[in-house]
Amino acid sequence: MKFREKTYLVTLLLFLTVLNTGIFMLAFYTYKTSIDAAENVCFAEERVIAEAVADDLAYLKEGASEQLVFLSYGSFYKEKDVLLAFYREDRQLYSSLPEGVSVPAVGYSKTQRIEQKRYFLIAEQSEESDLIVVYAKDIGYLDKDFQRMAFIYIPTSVLASVLLAICLFFALRRLASPLEKLRTVSSEIASGNFSVRADDKGKDEFAMLARDFNRMAEHVETHTQALEQGNRVKQQMLDNLAHELRTPLTSIRGYAEFVQNANISEEEKWEALNYIISETERLGKISERLLDEAFIRENGIKKQTVSVSGLISDTVTALRAKAANEGVVLLEMSRDAVCACDPVLTGMLLSNLTDNAIKACRGVPNATVTVGCETDADGGLYLFVRDNGVGMTAEQLAHVTEPFYRTDKSRSRSEGGTGLGLSLCARIVASHGWTMRFFSEPKKGSEVRVLLPKEQNFTTP
Repeated sequence: MKFREKTYLVTLLLFLTVLNTGIFMLAFYTYKTSIDAAENVCFAEERVIAEAVADDLAYLKEGASEQLVFLSYGSFYKEKDVLLAFYREDRQLYSSLPEGVSVPAVGYSKTQRIEQKRYFLIAEQSEESDLIVVYAKDIGYLDKDFQRMAFIYIPTSVLASVLLAICLFFALRRLASPLEKLRTVSSEIASGNFSVRADDKGKDEFAMLARDFNRMAEHVETHTQALEQGNRVKQQMLDNLAHELRTPLTSIRGYAEFVQNANISEEEKWEALNYIISETERLGKISERLLDEAFIRENGIKKQTVSVSGLISDTVTALRAKAANEGVVLLEMSRDAVCACDPVLTGMLLSNLTDNAIKACRGVPNATVTVGCETDADGGLYLFVRDNGVGMTAEQLAHVTEPFYRTDKSRSRSEGGTGLGLSLCARIVASHGWTMRFFSEPKKGSEVRVLLPKEQNFTTP
């Protein structure tokens, strides 16, 4: 049963109970008040009759009959629906009471029903004589009045109950409408539709609840989207990793079986073994890149104040021989500057960017790669790696830092590339709170800038 239905039934039951109890108590109070008033009238009237009879008997002439006095009073008051009886001691002198009436004791009153009539009886002895006056009057009309009152109260109660039930139904339906809408919205969200929102107009508790619910739904939607995006990235990385591992493993197995089973020359055997070694080294590089990223993610960075020119010089020195073998001129353009960074990770960053630049210059006449640092207009420092190689398109720039992405897949795979270098660079930059930007045009070369903002404790003397 819904909350609205429970509230409706409980409220209706309580109200009807209070209403009908109140009506019954009002009717009973009115009836009791009427009886008390009628009995008081009877007492007063009996007192008047008793005193009048006593006075008449006191002035009765000698020889006159008391019976005439009793008969006169009995006849007169019988027309007014009052019955009388007169006693001396235990002897009845006169009575107009119906048969079966039980006379009360002197000084008492009582109610007695005879032949569908309700008599109120009073017995009282006169103070001046030994005469006992019994007074009886039918007050059954009060019962009839009570019945007529009940006939009025009962339909009124029923009509009021029906009207209340109808009004209460629509009132609760109206009041519970925001709650019902909120339940519908929560059901939609539970079904996976995180874009729906509850109606939060108004200033009552339901509107406040709806606003809080909408804030919660926004947080859930944002968190869910982030989780979905993370899952997509992880799934894509797993797919790419599976692809990257499958190719060298297949090649290694194929060449191993070729060496094992084929009747080949010594030169062909060494060529196959060299390829196996090359693919094994590529698998090792993939593992190292993944371990480097995992290390950064789990342990963070440890900053030190180091010389930027020293980092650049170490990078150029380490890669100059490789650049010369590829026919690329490696230049250094640095200035005296210091920064707070993790020197190992920053050196890895510069090495990866420079290595990619050298690879992009293969086969390009007069190829040049420049590694250096400069200050920007805001006083911050930025590292750069610039080349005049093959360059990249806008689409390639949009995906260049994704794991396992290669601008030239066939060349990178044949050269042992893993597609994880720039992904690792992006993580190193993010862990330091820096910004990395790429500028490139096809056949015009590329430039990568790593911005080291001044407010992040980077200084230049």
